[in-house]
Amino acid sequence: MKKLLHKNYLRIPAAAVSIVLILTLVVCGLQTLRFRLFTNTLFREQMESDTLSMHYTIARPEKYGISPDHAQLPVYCQEAQAQSYRDLESYIKTAKSILPGLPAKDSRRLLILLTQYLEAQKREQAFPYYAEPLSPGSGIQSSLPILLAEYTFRTKQDVENYLSILSQIPPYLSGITAYEKEKAAAGLFMSDTSADQVIEQCYQIMDTGKLANDTHFLNTTFAERMRTLVVQNVITREEAVSYLERNHTLLLESVAPAYEMLGDQILLLKGSGTNEMGLAHLPAGREYYVSLLAQTTGCSRSIEELKQILSTQLQKDTQELAQILREHPGLLSLSLDAQFPARNPEAYLRDLQQRTANDFPAMPKSSILPSCTVKQVSKSLEDYCSPAFYLTPPIDDISENSVYINEKDNPGSLELYTTLAHEGYPGHLYQTVFYQLYQQKNHVNPARNLLHYGGYTEGWALYTEMYSYEYAVALLQENNAPQDALLLVEAMRLNRSIQLCLYSLLDLSIHYDGADYEKVLGFLNKFGIADPDLARNIYDYIVQEPANYPKYYVGYLEIEMLKETARQKWGVEYTDQRFHTMILESGPCPFSVLWEELS
Repeated sequence: MKKLLHKNYLRIPAAAVSIVLILTLVVCGLQTLRFRLFTNTLFREQMESDTLSMHYTIARPEKYGISPDHAQLPVYCQEAQAQSYRDLESYIKTAKSILPGLPAKDSRRLLILLTQYLEAQKREQAFPYYAEPLSPGSGIQSSLPILLAEYTFRTKQDVENYLSILSQIPPYLSGITAYEKEKAAAGLFMSDTSADQVIEQCYQIMDTGKLANDTHFLNTTFAERMRTLVVQNVITREEAVSYLERNHTLLLESVAPAYEMLGDQILLLKGSGTNEMGLAHLPAGREYYVSLLAQTTGCSRSIEELKQILSTQLQKDTQELAQILREHPGLLSLSLDAQFPARNPEAYLRDLQQRTANDFPAMPKSSILPSCTVKQVSKSLEDYCSPAFYLTPPIDDISENSVYINEKDNPGSLELYTTLAHEGYPGHLYQTVFYQLYQQKNHVNPARNLLHYGGYTEGWALYTEMYSYEYAVALLQENNAPQDALLLVEAMRLNRSIQLCLYSLLDLSIHYDGADYEKVLGFLNKFGIADPDLARNIYDYIVQEPANYPKYYVGYLEIEMLKETARQKWGVEYTDQRFHTMILESGPCPFSVLWEELS
C-alpha cells in the first residue's frame, strides 16, 4: 500500500480520535432516531386528520400506531388554515434540522423530497383562494361520491367510520361553502360558466328520488358490501339491516341536503366572479400558474423552454401524420373496429399484462397476487367523470384494484385497449403495485407515500398508453389484419399525441399569456377544429383545470427525453426494461431526481 507522506504537526491523539468517532456515531444515531420520530409523526398526523384519505392510503391503521375508532373529515375555516400554515413551517424547520448528520442515503433522499414537497405546499398557501375545490371536471362534489361508493369494508369498525363520515358531510361542505364565500369576497370566485355546471352537479348527483327508494348507487353499493360482510361472518344479518337503515337515513337526511345547500350557496354567489378567462387575468395569476405548473408536472423548466419543447413535438408529429395521410389518402375512412379483435376489458388487460413481460420488469416477488376489476361508472355520474380512472389501493392491501370505464364516452376497441393500458397494465395499476411491492421488499419509510407527483404518475400512464399502440399493432398482425389497419393505428397514436400537445400549449397560452377564446378558436382552426361549440368546450375545460393537460403530456415528454438520454449514456447496455426499472424503482418524484439518476 502506498504510504501517504505528511508531517505530524496536526496529529490528533488516539484517545481524542476515539472520542470524535464516538461523538460522530452518537450524533448520527440521534439524527436517525429524530428522522424516524419525525416521519412517523408526520405520517400519523396526516392520516388522522382525514379518515377518508387515510382509508385509501392504509387498510390497517393500527399497524401504524393509529387508532381506527374515530373518523374525521377536515373542515375548512380560516383558523384551521392558519394552523396548517404554522404546521408546515414547523415541519420544514424540523426536517432541515435533521438533515445534517443523517447517515443513511435513502433517509436523506426521503427527507430532501419531504422538505421540497412541504415547501411547495407552503408556496401554494401564498396564493390564498386561487385553488378551486369545486372545479366542474374534478371537484369534490363529483369525486366524493365515487370515494364513498368504493370505500372498502374489512371490519365492523370500517362500517362505523363510513357512517360517521356521512354524518360529517354537512359541516365538511359548509366549510367549502365558507371558502367559496371568501374567494368571492377576494374577487376570485369561479366564472358563471363553471358555477352553472357545479350547481347542476350538486342538484343532480344526489338524486333524492333514487335515495328514497334505495336505487341510488350509494344505496346499492352499500347493500352489496353489507352482503359481503355477512357472508364473511364479519357482521350478522341483524347488524346488516341496522346499518342499511342508518345509511339510508344519513344519505337522505344529511348528505342530500348538504349537496342541495352547496348548490344553493353557489347559486347565490354566481355572478360575483370577475374573470371568465385564464389565471393570467387574475392578480398574481401568472405567478400562481408558474408555481402550480411546476408542482403539478414535477418539471422545473421555464415556461419558454416548455413552449419550445411542446412546439417542436407538435411540429414533428403533425409532419409525420401528414406524410402518412398523403401516402394513404383513404386511411381515415377505414373502420378499425372491424379489424381490431373485439374482446371484453378483462381480456384486453390480460393481453396487455402478457405483452409487457419483455419490456417491463417483473413485479417484485410477493405472495400477493393483485387482481383487477373493471367497473362501469354509475349512470348518475357519467356526465361528471373522466373517460376512465384507476382507484389507488391502500399501501398495505394491494390485492384488489379497480379500473372504471365511463360508457358515456363509448370508446372503440383500440381506444379501450390503450385506455386500459393507461389505467391498468403497464400504466397506473402496474406502476402502483410494482412500487408498493418494491417498498415492502426494501422497507421504505411509510412517509414516502405522502408525496404525490402528478407529472410522474400521469406522465408514466400516458407514456405506457403511447407504448401500447405497438402492442395493438402486434395484436392486429396476429389476427392477419391488413397493412392499412396497422398504419391507421400509428395515425391514431400521432393524432392522440398531437391533441394532448396542442391542449398543453393552449394551457400555457391561456393561463400564462392570457389568450382569450377568440385567439384559441383561431389556433384550433389551424388544426382542423372549426366547430365553435367544440372549441368553446375545450377552452372552458382548460380554463377550469389549469395545468391538467401538461401534467400528462409534459410528464410523458420528460420520460421520453430521459429515455433518449439513457440510450445515449448506456449504449449497448440499454434496454427498455432497464430504463423502465429505473423509473419505477425511483417511485413518485420530481423529474430532477430522475435526471440525477442518469447524471
